[in-house]
Amino acid sequence: MSQLVANKGSKIIKALGLITLIGVIIAVGRIVLRVFNEKKSEPEDGHNGI
Repeated sequence: MSQLVANKGSKIIKALGLITLIGVIIAVGRIVLRVFNEKKSEPEDGHNGI
């Protein structure tokens, strides 16, 4: 009986670990995309009609 409970607990821990890993990967990906999509605060070198 205890072996069955240990296997079930192990599967639950593995599933939670996998879900957590996927969540972290998604969060990091969103941060990276946000940084790449940010517009630069410096104005572009352009001619202002001068």
